[in-house]
Amino acid sequence: MIDDRIRRAAAAEACFQRFNGKTYAPGKRDCVKLATHALIKMGHGSGPMKGLVYASEAQGYRLMRKAGFKNLIEALDARGLPRIAPAMARQGDIIAMEAGEDNPFGAALSIAMPDQTILGFSGGVCATWRPLSFPLDADGNPLAWRL
Repeated sequence: MIDDRIRRAAAAEACFQRFNGKTYAPGKRDCVKLATHALIKMGHGSGPMKGLVYASEAQGYRLMRKAGFKNLIEALDARGLPRIAPAMARQGDIIAMEAGEDNPFGAALSIAMPDQTILGFSGGVCATWRPLSFPLDADGNPLAWRL
């Protein structure tokens, strides 16, 4: 069995190689596709996103709602993944970040990388950065999931 640290490093690196430096393109390169890639690389399969095709945020939102989720947080919680504090995230885990008040998805999903950095979309490009803070849900719970 592969050491968990090696598996996590490989999954995070696969996400980095596929998305880092690439421009945001709904349905091709977005936070949902990034998180789905991490889920697959960590052995969890694509889950509710399997086979969904969308070319705009509006289409993606409609598909998410049709699948029965109000937001991306509900969709990840439905996977049965354990919630963790973002500060406890290991490479390859999913961390939700603020998505802006006009974003109907409830969060922007990112991937934990080495040295307490994350990989995610910001300003229209996927990049790594060290977040200064992490959002909480309406009940004050952390928004990160162990893969």
